[in-house]
Amino acid sequence: MCDRLFNHLNTFPCLLRKLAKVEPAVKGLGKNRGLLKDIKKKLDEKNSKTGQGKKASLNNCLDLQKSSSNNQKESEKEDEEKENMWKKLLPEASYLRLKESETGLHLKSPDELIEMAHKYYAEIALPKLVADFGSLELSPVDGRTMTDFMHTRKYFWALMNIIINVELADKLPHVQSLCVHEMIVRAYKHILQAVVATVNNFPDLAAVVASCLNTLLGTPSGDSSDADNACIDTLKWKWVETFLMKRFGWQWKYDSCQDLRKFSVLRGLCQKVGLEIVPRDYDMDSVSPFKKLDIVSMVPVYKQVACSSADGRTLLESSKTSLDKGKLEDAVNYGTKALSKLVAVCGPYHRMTAGAYSLLAVVLYHTGDFNQATIYQQKALDINERELGLDHPDTMKSYGDLAVFYYRLQHTELALKYVYVYSVFLLLGFP
Repeated sequence: MCDRLFNHLNTFPCLLRKLAKVEPAVKGLGKNRGLLKDIKKKLDEKNSKTGQGKKASLNNCLDLQKSSSNNQKESEKEDEEKENMWKKLLPEASYLRLKESETGLHLKSPDELIEMAHKYYAEIALPKLVADFGSLELSPVDGRTMTDFMHTRKYFWALMNIIINVELADKLPHVQSLCVHEMIVRAYKHILQAVVATVNNFPDLAAVVASCLNTLLGTPSGDSSDADNACIDTLKWKWVETFLMKRFGWQWKYDSCQDLRKFSVLRGLCQKVGLEIVPRDYDMDSVSPFKKLDIVSMVPVYKQVACSSADGRTLLESSKTSLDKGKLEDAVNYGTKALSKLVAVCGPYHRMTAGAYSLLAVVLYHTGDFNQATIYQQKALDINERELGLDHPDTMKSYGDLAVFYYRLQHTELALKYVYVYSVFLLLGFP
């Protein structure tokens, strides 16, 4: 008996250790206690993952900061290189003026500036020019006035293919026609200048120029005996087509030759190369409309910086605006100030001064002062005849306005005289 009890006592510590490993049951939880343990385990895993994520995001932020700092250093290095490039290309005063403009253009590369310029012309400048043509705010009558309008607004003929495309042909047919004729004139100018440059014997110059004009403006007879002239004519138009495509981006069609106004082309060509010819009725439908004796002389043509006054132009615009609104007194004041400003800056015999005289004459005409309006218009006509020539559109407009003023003064004979002169030059200049 004692032995059995001793054995049980020996095994009791082992039982106690086994019971210690078994967790005590908690009343009230039952089977849900296992679910709580799973939830706690998941929360612990989630917290560990969150901690790892924070560490990873912190590392990413550090990497981004390092990359941004590197990018900033690279951009600063590029800006410094661009600044050094412009310092070498531009004078110091020009570079400082560009930098002080606060436009950031001194930090742009030449390619970026070219791209910005093309974007400006395509999206802002040229649509504005087309809108001005459509509203008749600008009304060019020939290639010269068209060029003046474009140069005043800093446009170039190389971009005219955007204006005279097919989409605008229905809206602005007159502008398209002027542009096409001006491009033809510029193409013919290069041919005529190249031909003149090859002449070694000066007495042969008139005959060579006449032959070149016959090639450019004459009409092949179409006979089989005239095959050489037909071949030359085809070669000429192929050259013109290539030149217009490369210079202006304009696709010339051979069928358009039938719509070409040859007298307008001849007038523009003579103005550009300084060619003086005999004023007579030339038969452009013949093979050789020009003869050696038709060539009178050639004068040098040079380009110069046009004198202008920004203040005078602003005053002229204010005078026009006041006239449109019916404020005649303000229009007279602005016009008088503009005239005095332009006379002081450009001189008494300048085309802008003539424009100021003409505008002030129109304003005075609306106020009823016909005598002073006629005096100012006569001065504008004298300046235009001297500076621009008899067949210039501004000169012809001066003839027409002066005819109206004389008619209001009941000088019918003088009015009819200026109307006749206006009609003759209009037909000769723009057939």
